[in-house]
Amino acid sequence: MAKHWTAQDIPNQSGKKVLITGGNRGLGFQMALELARKQAQVTLACRSTRKGNAAAERIRSLLGAAVQVEVLALDLNDLESIRDFTGAYKERHNSLDILINNAAVVNLKEKSTNPMGWEMHMATNHLGHFALTAQLYPIIRDTEGARVVTMGSGAHKFGTLDLSDIHWEKRPYDRSISYGDSKLANMLFMRKLQQKFETEGVNAISVGAHPGLSATERQQSIGIGGWLTKIMAQPVSKGVLPALRAATDPEVKGGAYYGPRYMICGYPILAGLDKKALDQKKADTLWELSEHLTRTTF
Repeated sequence: MAKHWTAQDIPNQSGKKVLITGGNRGLGFQMALELARKQAQVTLACRSTRKGNAAAERIRSLLGAAVQVEVLALDLNDLESIRDFTGAYKERHNSLDILINNAAVVNLKEKSTNPMGWEMHMATNHLGHFALTAQLYPIIRDTEGARVVTMGSGAHKFGTLDLSDIHWEKRPYDRSISYGDSKLANMLFMRKLQQKFETEGVNAISVGAHPGLSATERQQSIGIGGWLTKIMAQPVSKGVLPALRAATDPEVKGGAYYGPRYMICGYPILAGLDKKALDQKKADTLWELSEHLTRTTF
């Protein structure tokens, strides 16, 4: 029987620069911890620098004061914050080996919008990450062997992604479909970005991953789903393995999607995307709409 892939299989990351959105808690924190353990230089992109600094201090307390971890402020719901963040990152660094688009909001009970009128699932989970990746694209492109890992979810299978009403202005709001839409958008973006790398001859790959059902604070707070999570979920240390494999396994190919073997739990393996995530026309239209809304281009 083939050996399970675990965090022990992460190659040494010395000299590599890693950026994780939402790196101060849950899955993002665990990713940062494991990559810092393997000597990566990690940037935690967090809305709250206070919480980010606390997370960084915790990593240092666990791994030692010499660990390389920094915190920069980023609000994915604010285009100005994204511009400020990318400017600050570029002032400090001229390369980026691994970008993990991890931060997310999940199943918001009531429809809410950001100051630009964007529905919050789509704003945080897709559009903010789209703008962030676009603004970091020049240094990603110039970093040999760079990877962009975009976090998905099994919920992408339930998304419909009506691009004529992306912000739920015409339809009655449905939180499950809205969240699924944002995760479907993530996977359409992931595959389209890989196509861009290939078309432009960029030595980088775009990969997707999902954590299954993991016992994060966020998941445990969602109604009856949170109750089930407490009973059935795998620990966060296992839930991060698909993303860590996507980010570091030398055998990973661009456009791949990793998840737990048994969908909600298990060691990481290649997973299957719903056919809706393979819709090229929708991917092309979403890309154009995302550039228009975020006023960014790759």
